[in-house]
Amino acid sequence: MDFTEKILTASTLGPWRDNLRRTGRKLVVTNGCFDVLHLGHVTYLQQARDQGDALLVGVTSDAGVRSLKGPGRPLNSENDRAGVLAALEAVDAVRIFSELDARAFLQAASPDIYVKGGDYTIDTINQDERRLLEKLGVKIVILPAVPGKSTSALVQKMQSEPAAKDLHPDSASRTMEAVPSETFTASRWTKGNHLFPTTIEVTDKAVVRHKRSWFSKDEMSFSMQKVASVHIKTGIFWSDILIESSGGTDPLASHGHYKSDAKRIKELIEGFQQGPAPS
Repeated sequence: MDFTEKILTASTLGPWRDNLRRTGRKLVVTNGCFDVLHLGHVTYLQQARDQGDALLVGVTSDAGVRSLKGPGRPLNSENDRAGVLAALEAVDAVRIFSELDARAFLQAASPDIYVKGGDYTIDTINQDERRLLEKLGVKIVILPAVPGKSTSALVQKMQSEPAAKDLHPDSASRTMEAVPSETFTASRWTKGNHLFPTTIEVTDKAVVRHKRSWFSKDEMSFSMQKVASVHIKTGIFWSDILIESSGGTDPLASHGHYKSDAKRIKELIEGFQQGPAPS
């Protein structure tokens, strides 16, 4: 079965639930953000699935996560989060909901059992949701958290640790290590830069853009002789940079830089192309 078929819509949730009733299968429901899936999540989801015959996971929308967790979250979009959950063997179906709490989702799902994991107790779960579940006659189960496993702790760890060095740097990276350089980091308050902000490194030999994600690192570089032009698009708070190459390759683009940094990048590149490095 294609895991994307497990992602339900408002129109497919009802028939899917009716089919479970006809076959006498007990439905377990849980919900959450599931921003960065880790061992704590998959352990809790497997334990939740073991409570009944099918597990439906409600996923908080991007807007809901921002309201709950603050700026910079979610790290993964609602569709990505739903897709990763749907790919798990323990999960039978996934539904994204746009409301700030799960009451409408729970009403539509009409579970036999509702499971919440982590540090919650019956008195600390959303009490409006609790009252609805009790009204519907739903059994509520609280599962213990896996110690030391949480998305917030993982995000803090990733933000506090420097990026690991590439064990096999390419020639551009070796060039950057061989000469003095200036590095400019995009603002974490701009889109795509919250957790792993893009950096631009400029030397008298090359300009390199460094990007990374949870699972990969990406570098794009132009030798200083190949830089054809530098364009800066300045907004209210931040500047976007577009560096074009005379070699016919795709331009090197980076967004969300401080205005002063963007200006300095352009000054450095133009200065290195003309002669000695600008001071």
